[in-house]
Amino acid sequence: MLKDVIIFIISLFFLIKGSDKFTEYLKIIGIKLRVKDFVISLILASIATTLPEIIVSIISSLKGNSNLALGNALGSVIVNTALILGICSLISPMKVDDLAWKNSFFLLFINFLLFLLMFDMKISRFEGFILLILYAIFIYIIYRVKGDNKSENYQDQNSAIKIFILMILSIGVVIVSSRFLVESSINIARFLNISELIIGLTLVALGTSLPELANSVISTIKKVPDIGVGNIIGASILNVLVVIGIASIINPIKVDQKFITYIMPVILITLLALSISLKRDNIIGKKTGLILLSLYFISIILNFIF
Repeated sequence: MLKDVIIFIISLFFLIKGSDKFTEYLKIIGIKLRVKDFVISLILASIATTLPEIIVSIISSLKGNSNLALGNALGSVIVNTALILGICSLISPMKVDDLAWKNSFFLLFINFLLFLLMFDMKISRFEGFILLILYAIFIYIIYRVKGDNKSENYQDQNSAIKIFILMILSIGVVIVSSRFLVESSINIARFLNISELIIGLTLVALGTSLPELANSVISTIKKVPDIGVGNIIGASILNVLVVIGIASIINPIKVDQKFITYIMPVILITLLALSISLKRDNIIGKKTGLILLSLYFISIILNFIF
């Protein structure tokens, strides 16, 4: 048990550091390609910060732990939208771009679609392909709308080749640390007689969402909330469409009844509250933040009651 806890902590540390470096290099590449800040936060930064969830879910699916893969992805959505945005809004109310509410409603839509797909108690390979196709369409539309950046004057001393090599090395760190994270979390769950679903929804989901938390808190403190909110919404969209999509293609996911009973309803209520707040005045204020945090703690309580 102690050995697994130590491995979990060490692997989580390297997972976060590797993801942080990957984020840094990916942003540099985005700037070199003259991609607008909105795209970097909504797409590039979200891909970088969601890399842990992607790798963890892929490894979980390969090992046949589909509930851990699904729980990790959806747990990260709850952590991102309820906990992280809740914390950030209490630090400072976040006034964001008008595009934020449109993307939040898209996030609500795809989660409702996922909810419907779960009613036959599985997510098939075909349904996984549908999710990936939806993400490709999403990327295309966002890039077409906000793809040109004429304001960046970024000077970087490193060559593109050096940045690419460093980015590959950071991916390697993430992959290795994710593998140890999954194995240690499963061992801890079995030792404590806690289901892998609960571990995925809480411990692993919170751990793999730390890059999003750090990025969002820093952007809020620096008064650039568009980056934080864009990252959170983009990461949550990626979790639903890409993480779950890839996991189900590797190994069709058998859906636990808990997802239909309370997990997805809590997610849908959370996203509805967020979307309404953004639609109303493009602000995530302290009241909305308290609602989001309350929904997060409700989800945690329900995880351990049922």
